[in-house]
Amino acid sequence: MKTGTRNGLLLLGCLLAALVALGPIVWAFSTSLKPTNRIFQVPPELIPSVSTLDHYARLISEGVHRAFLNSGLYAFLAVAVALVLGTVAGYSLARYPIPGKQLVLVLFVGAMAVPGFAVLLPTQLLFVNMGLYNTYVALPLLYAGHILPFAVWVTRSHFNTIPRELEQAAQIDGYSRFEAVWKVVLPGAKPALLAAATFGFLHSWNDYVTATTMVDTPGLRTLPVALIFFQGFHGRDWGALMAGVIIATIPPVVMFLLFRKYLIGGFADGSVKG
Repeated sequence: MKTGTRNGLLLLGCLLAALVALGPIVWAFSTSLKPTNRIFQVPPELIPSVSTLDHYARLISEGVHRAFLNSGLYAFLAVAVALVLGTVAGYSLARYPIPGKQLVLVLFVGAMAVPGFAVLLPTQLLFVNMGLYNTYVALPLLYAGHILPFAVWVTRSHFNTIPRELEQAAQIDGYSRFEAVWKVVLPGAKPALLAAATFGFLHSWNDYVTATTMVDTPGLRTLPVALIFFQGFHGRDWGALMAGVIIATIPPVVMFLLFRKYLIGGFADGSVKG
């Protein structure tokens, strides 16, 4: 096959993949701008001839903005806790001769293999007995636990790719061990840290099962849980649902656009090498 033909087929395949990926989002945005009586009109309109922001205004009037902020807060706290603990654990496993190190790594991998819903009921009972059920602490704590094994695995693998001589040279220059790690090692591990942070944020932001199990108060709900209430017994409010979908996609898209140049290196180097 000629190079030009092959490149043309690759371009066509990429365009088709982009259409499949972006088509539902474009249609959801179009639906969120249509008045309710025009959502199911025939023939359908991709670009609404009559537009409205009533569906977005309804989300605000129903308090969905509070759920949006809750989701952001839970995800931020979970990622912060998991990155701090995961970085310390990953560095220790990469640099120190810890007895049983391989067993610890196997346990972390095993933890990633266990689906969260498999231990959700006993976790709920535990949180009820501890007084953490239906509080602002419950979801960040659980999300951090979900993210931590991945953070440890990625950071440990990436630390193994950073030569020890860099730390030793920094210490010869007068840095303490902590300063050498902070100023030399961590900047070099930025792709792995951002990859773990992105994975953790998306996991926390998109979660529905854990959030609906551990939180029962309207003021503590996350965005996915809040949006489910627009699916009533007598029909779905498609305009409000699609408006909510568009709002829910903004943070992940922004995060990807900001950190995209680090993500490939973080996932490839940090999760394969070492």
